[in-house]
Amino acid sequence: MRRVMIVDDEKWIRRGLIQSISWNEWGLELVGEASDGAEGYEMALIKKPDLLFLDMRMPGLDGKQLLAMLSQEVPDLLTIVISGYSDFEYTKEAIRHKAFDYLLKPVKKDELAAVVEKALLELDRREAEKLKTSRVQGEDWLRQLLQGGERKESFVPSSWQTGEYALLVGRTDTFHEYCDLACLLPAIHEQLNRMKPFLFGGHWEYELMTLQEGSREMIIAIRGAVLDTKDFSKLHATLQNALKQVGSVSFSFGLSMGKLEIAMLEEAYNEARKALSSKPLAIVSTLLFAEKTGMHLSGNYPQDKENSFLWVLQSGNTQDVEQEFERLFASFVSDSTTVGHLQWCADLLLHAIEKQLQAKDVRVEDICGKNTLMYSELIHQRNDLSTVKKLFREDLLPAVLSFYSHSGEKQGEKVVGELKKWMESNYDQSFSLHQIASSYYLNPDYLSRIFKKVTGKNFVDYLTDIRMHKAKELMNKSKYKNYEVAQKVGYEDYRYFSQIFKRKVGMTIGEYRKVIGQADH
Repeated sequence: MRRVMIVDDEKWIRRGLIQSISWNEWGLELVGEASDGAEGYEMALIKKPDLLFLDMRMPGLDGKQLLAMLSQEVPDLLTIVISGYSDFEYTKEAIRHKAFDYLLKPVKKDELAAVVEKALLELDRREAEKLKTSRVQGEDWLRQLLQGGERKESFVPSSWQTGEYALLVGRTDTFHEYCDLACLLPAIHEQLNRMKPFLFGGHWEYELMTLQEGSREMIIAIRGAVLDTKDFSKLHATLQNALKQVGSVSFSFGLSMGKLEIAMLEEAYNEARKALSSKPLAIVSTLLFAEKTGMHLSGNYPQDKENSFLWVLQSGNTQDVEQEFERLFASFVSDSTTVGHLQWCADLLLHAIEKQLQAKDVRVEDICGKNTLMYSELIHQRNDLSTVKKLFREDLLPAVLSFYSHSGEKQGEKVVGELKKWMESNYDQSFSLHQIASSYYLNPDYLSRIFKKVTGKNFVDYLTDIRMHKAKELMNKSKYKNYEVAQKVGYEDYRYFSQIFKRKVGMTIGEYRKVIGQADH
């Protein structure tokens, strides 16, 4: 039986989930429910659930904080976030902390069933992987340790059972669709064996491998009596020399902190990978030390540009989408942007597209053939800007654009219609196209183009025509002085108003007043 926990501060949500889940059919067992994050944290450490339903917005320790804590304490836990539309900022944090999936409140029974079945498939897949790992013998002891399989001391060579340990993880600096790391390993073995007497006092050994067939990571575990940090720089130079000799593309390496127990190599592996995520995009062939790297998020997320991109995406206009896409990705990166930050931004964009499609009762998986989890895995395989952009531009966006172009949406016309009504009521105020575009999260050039396409006039001419029409109405029906009319239609500068009036109406204000039978004011 799979063990399930529910953490939500609203009792009716917990009751609804419990009543909606087909416990026996799905082979699930409810091991606990909690009404706040603190209670949920303590319970999860004791109960060790396989599956957690988690509300993001709770008083005290909220879902975002609990998810971050449990990702460290119970790393195998699958979490399904429960959130409302208004809580999507919280849901973005859940994505960052690797929540498995999410459900919107109120939870629909068919959506719940789909997510639970997907989670069970993932749990089965993980279990199969662990079972496969547990059968590995001999030289695969390290692979077994790193994949979190059942640990048996007999698998670990006696020479590796004492000493100090560290682990390096290497990845190419740019993503390549086909990358056979296995062909590089013999040259690296040769160089490392040659350097053995000159590193770590000559008393050390290593294991070099890929975690699984087709893996894009090179793993080097080091054991020695004492591992001097300075020697790791020499080791890195040796690795780079070996890669250069075989004509390999550039690699960077992440180095874990030193460990005193062999069982901590799994932790070392995660540290080395995290160190690699802190690599600035502009730097190649480097060594990153885990103790010297902090959070990999090197900037804020450009929410305004995301909003603008998502709005234009709904229009189905390929050219406009391409322009906004380039602006959005340009805002993701700077000279100091890290691999981890780029992947984080791409993940958030992916889930924002999914959320927007869900409003149309469709998912990314329905129109692209891959779900968001698959796309997220593809994103995290890529560690450079061009290939992350390529994934969106060539794989995901064409299908989404095709959906919107055939959905009958006319977002541009809709906004222009709203804008025309607003101008009819607010012509006396001071405003600009740029201000209005910002309120819609649109690029001003784009709004200008669709405004002229719909109305046949540019924004300024259209607003001026409204103001002149209103000015003539005021002159016809009231005794306002000329400067008062100017102010009432949005002009503080009377001289400028009179110039515009003559150009638009074809006569001066005085001439117009004579025509309508009023004296000059």
